[in-house]
Amino acid sequence: MDKEILFFFNQTIHSELLNPVFIFFSSRVAALLFLIFPLALLVKGYREKDKNLVKKIYIMLIATGITIALADIISSRIFKPLFQRPRPCQTISDLWFWKKKKDIWILSDGIKSLKGSYSFVSSHASNSMGVAVLWSIFYKRWAWLFLSIAILVGVSRMYLGVHYPSDIIGGFALGSFIAIFCKYLVEILKKKYIKG
Repeated sequence: MDKEILFFFNQTIHSELLNPVFIFFSSRVAALLFLIFPLALLVKGYREKDKNLVKKIYIMLIATGITIALADIISSRIFKPLFQRPRPCQTISDLWFWKKKKDIWILSDGIKSLKGSYSFVSSHASNSMGVAVLWSIFYKRWAWLFLSIAILVGVSRMYLGVHYPSDIIGGFALGSFIAIFCKYLVEILKKKYIKG
């Protein structure tokens, strides 16, 4: 089932139209999408001279940084070395793989190592879902937007042939747990620094 879902995203829907979309959502630039909302709130807070709103956003940004750091460290330094799962583009033939440096798509042969690091769990998925869940907890009205971005990041990793669906699900779960932990940090900081 893992392979079937992977093939759907990597082969069945693979097209010239979708290529730039999923390359974008796998890039670091896509992470900036998560900053649009807090920056808009910061501008609003400064314009309206709402000190509490400004403090809330700074607290959320600190918690976001901690969420990303924990998700990245745990996924890359603990899970990947522990499970040592090869990436699909390293072991499965006929997968589309995007060579970033050459900006070309190639088909994997299942032998040549196209990417050096391990697969489980996806750091992209854990980082993006961690941020999405954290912000969704405090800004429920915008949860659909945050979660949509995280899901597109996860799908992009399968589309590019570098992760199995189970890597993505594992990353989503890890990021969500870390976000729930950081939720308590936000609440502690709010009680300490925000009046009313």
